[in-house]
Amino acid sequence: MSTSSNIVTIGSLIKKDLKKAYFLPQQPSSYSKGYRFLNETRYLVYDSPPPALSFSQRLYPFRNLPAAGNEVPVLLDNVPPSYLVEHWRKWLPAFDRAIIKSVDEGLQDGVPIVTTAAIECISSAKHSIHPDILYEVQLKSSILDVGAPCPRHDGSISFPFAVKVDMAWCGRGNQLVENECELSATLREIKDESGWTGRIVLQEFVPGVKQVPSFQFHLHKSGEIFWVGTTTGEFDGFEWTGATVDWDKQDHYRDLVYEDFAVPIIDYLKKRGYFGLVTFEVLFTDHGKYLVDLNPRVGGDTTHLLLARYMATEVGLKHSAMFTENTHKFTAQELIARAHNINNNNQGIVIILSVCEVDNGCCESDVSVFAETAKEVQGLYQKLAAEDDEEADAKL
Repeated sequence: MSTSSNIVTIGSLIKKDLKKAYFLPQQPSSYSKGYRFLNETRYLVYDSPPPALSFSQRLYPFRNLPAAGNEVPVLLDNVPPSYLVEHWRKWLPAFDRAIIKSVDEGLQDGVPIVTTAAIECISSAKHSIHPDILYEVQLKSSILDVGAPCPRHDGSISFPFAVKVDMAWCGRGNQLVENECELSATLREIKDESGWTGRIVLQEFVPGVKQVPSFQFHLHKSGEIFWVGTTTGEFDGFEWTGATVDWDKQDHYRDLVYEDFAVPIIDYLKKRGYFGLVTFEVLFTDHGKYLVDLNPRVGGDTTHLLLARYMATEVGLKHSAMFTENTHKFTAQELIARAHNINNNNQGIVIILSVCEVDNGCCESDVSVFAETAKEVQGLYQKLAAEDDEEADAKL
């Protein structure tokens, strides 16, 4: 690997704390029957309706590989297709390819596994963080224990307010309700129809929202902090749909939240024995800032931020965006070919983070796009995703 300090990988961050470790990038589910990492009796997560197995087994895990590095083996039951690996090798030559081992192989020794959450079928001794602790610090209700400014919760609020399942993935179980009728319908869906038996948090609705940036750092065992970066997220209701980065504004965003939010989060996690990657979201309004989410784990946009650091400082492309869970009406190999065409024309750099084939010659993807301006980032993605070649050629 290059010795540039601007090349940071998931593995290099883990390696600083654990001499030997594995990284398992798959999320557990409590609703996806037949899924290997099904949490049925402990560490329940609300992911109803569950994502397709193609997402859980391929699309989401693969997106962690371009910036995983080779310091820590990655555990996967499915390996990325060769054309995707060649794409990473061609356009990310400074990043060493991940070492992939099977999950079964990783479970046979005493090496700890860095997981994205507490996983029922993996023993507590194999988790790098005890699963009880990991589950606790990821609960929505635990935000109140941090001590940072946050919206009021439960009994002290009135309509409208947000209903949030205490442990959920991708915005599921989160709903804004404006009256008793909507509250009853939401609780009926969560409890009666989906069978959720865990806690449900009621959170004050905060008006005048300007933006909800997502901040990420790595908390080392020593207490040292590596600041990964900030994305300005895009949301569809409560569901996170993408992340944009302006590298020139990274220090500005960090300074806005470090003392009031990062410091109490660090203190809270250190007291509970957590170390590793951390993502938190702060709601910016006209009258204040509020902590609204805390996710101590490798984040969905960790890879994008690590690549953005390199692209901004080494290549000079300071604007970027991540486009997730895209569906294309053409094959995965055509998507890769389109990315190569864009990159060969020096219009910017498109990295296909993950891709998997679905029915009828279509594919799904996660994509990172890097360019000199935000407008060019959007234009390159539109060119990549255009439904036919003539439309793609006309985008730029």
